[in-house]
Amino acid sequence: MDIWSIVLMLALLSGIMGWCMTPIINGVLWFCDWRDGAHIDWGLETAFAIAVPFAWMFALIEIIILYHH
Repeated sequence: MDIWSIVLMLALLSGIMGWCMTPIINGVLWFCDWRDGAHIDWGLETAFAIAVPFAWMFALIEIIILYHH
């Protein structure tokens, strides 16, 4: 697998799973809640929404590295 295949796969998965936008939006929401003095307790839904795309990317990169000629 060449570098362009990896770049295109990363771009595709980033677009499908919202990998770039999820942490940014949650960061903005957290900052607004923090500034307002609200109690911040988002629970596991937010944690999994942020962690799952990163876990997919990590797993795919590991597979690419392991099976690279």
